[in-house]
Amino acid sequence: MNSISKRSNRSLSERTIRLYRQRFDLLQSKLKRELKNCQTLVELGCGVKSPVSECAKNVFAVGIDGHLHSLLANKRSGYFKDYVLADLNHLPLKNNSFDCVAAFDVIEHLTKHQAKMLIENIEEISKKKIILLTPNGFNPKCHLEDDSSLQIHRCGWTLDEISKRGYVVFGIDGARRLRGEQASATIKPQIVGSLLARLSDPFVFRCPSTAFALLCVKNKPQTQIQT
Repeated sequence: MNSISKRSNRSLSERTIRLYRQRFDLLQSKLKRELKNCQTLVELGCGVKSPVSECAKNVFAVGIDGHLHSLLANKRSGYFKDYVLADLNHLPLKNNSFDCVAAFDVIEHLTKHQAKMLIENIEEISKKKIILLTPNGFNPKCHLEDDSSLQIHRCGWTLDEISKRGYVVFGIDGARRLRGEQASATIKPQIVGSLLARLSDPFVFRCPSTAFALLCVKNKPQTQIQT
């Protein structure tokens, strides 16, 4: 009886790992397609580890963050070719200086005004493409991973708001109603809730209004590029 129980638990754990990888693979495959024709990339708010870490191997990639500890941790892993410590509200970058500018889980940490200004700046810095990832609507964050105030969520973005800015949006991280703060499962026990959320990943990808997070992609018309 114990051996059956152990096998059942092991099987459940294996399925859980596969489902967690599913989200990563879904995001990774999409990012790889989007970065296919990009030779240079800058990620704003790169943190300790970036979603583009695997995709950035074939491009000249730069990571920028305003938190020194996170930047140094990322640098030790060697995900990017170069690193810059900078305030995202005052970026030391020229217009049209990178093919792709990406910001994952960043704009929700700024005030709405600051986020709008950053997006406008990003669109000027980018030559070809902008990629954003943010929660679907306001998702409060009361429990911080460290003492940095940069971790606080200060605003939220809806599908309608992002779409009106010319972005094509995809759903990530499963169904919104199955996720709470920091994408934790709302259904208990936690392992069951997480499994259900992961199972919903493929369905919300094409139906972003129901997703927990929004993956937003904007291709910059080449006629906008000024030399």
